[in-house]
Amino acid sequence: MTMKVNFKPEIVVLYCQHCVSKSADMKKNQNETSGVKTRFLMMPCSSKVEPSHVLKILAEGADGVQVVGCKSEDCRFLVGSMMAEKRIEHVRQLLEWIRMGAERTGMTRGENLSYKEMLGIAEERAKAVMALGPSPMKEIKVR
Repeated sequence: MTMKVNFKPEIVVLYCQHCVSKSADMKKNQNETSGVKTRFLMMPCSSKVEPSHVLKILAEGADGVQVVGCKSEDCRFLVGSMMAEKRIEHVRQLLEWIRMGAERTGMTRGENLSYKEMLGIAEERAKAVMALGPSPMKEIKVR
C-alpha cells in the first residue's frame, strides 16, 4: 500500500458516556488536529460495540476506529468494557486476516477523560494508521 503525501487519517472514536468528564465538550464532534480528522460517537456503554459496527464504520471509509471504555473496576455494567475488548480483538483478527491491518482499530480504557485527552487517544490511533496508509475501503463504494 502506498502512502499518500497529504494523508490525513479519519479516526472514529466510539466512547462510553461514563468514561468522559462531565465538563468535556464532546459536542465539537468533528475536528482536525495535528492532521487527524476525528469524529466522536457516544455510546451508553462500550459493551454495545459489536464487530459489525466497527467493520461498517471502516467500510464507510474511516481509516481507523478507537473504542474508549471504562476501567474494568468502574464499569457500570460490570463486564461491559471486558466484552468490548474481546470484540475489538476479534475485529483486529479479522482485519489482519484480510490484510487490512489490525492497527486500524483498538481499545483504550479511562475515566473522567477530558476532550483534550480524547483527542490524544484519537491521535495515537492515527499514528498506528499512518503506517498502514489510507483505508482501502475508500476506493470501494459501499451501498
